Amino acid sequence: MTEAFVNPVGHNPIAFLFHPSAVPVIDVFRSIGSLDDQYDLALLDGPERGLATYVQPGAAKGIVSDALLLAFALTRQRGTAFDHRPVGSRYGTRDEYCLMTLIGASRQPGSEVAREAAALLGLSPLELMSALAGELARQIDLGIIVFTVPSLTEFRAVAGVGNGQLEAVVEATGKPGRHFGL
Repeated sequence: MTEAFVNPVGHNPIAFLFHPSAVPVIDVFRSIGSLDDQYDLALLDGPERGLATYVQPGAAKGIVSDALLLAFALTRQRGTAFDHRPVGSRYGTRDEYCLMTLIGASRQPGSEVAREAAALLGLSPLELMSALAGELARQIDLGIIVFTVPSLTEFRAVAGVGNGQLEAVVEATGKPGRHFGL
């Protein structure tokens, strides 16, 4: 999940290569983005079938359900849509990388990686998101989905957080009224 390459397509010059088993998880979020155009939960059938390759069918349903709750909460809190690649793509956007990192890092209370991923996604406070992401991570752990959490240094390097951006992230986490505790 940490391989990056330069991709000149669109406004996001970096893309991430996800492990094949993680693609159905991110596809749930990609499909949920399509629900804005047409409210048809059948859009989630493909990702659920993909997940059933790596987890039991009941766990696949649980992942889709928990991802749906998390996606709605994230979109509401963030106020803007996530930048997504097409369903089925192993390549992911920076938003998708931060989202997957946030979900994985939710297993570790007080994770700096989770705080920085949340800050880059424009999320605050993190308490509700952490609880929802933690539930999703527990469902993911029931299968054989490769879902690694990068170190803070690796996350910063892969996400393209340079000195200027890093200062903004650190400043954002310390502002009054923002609560990033997990």
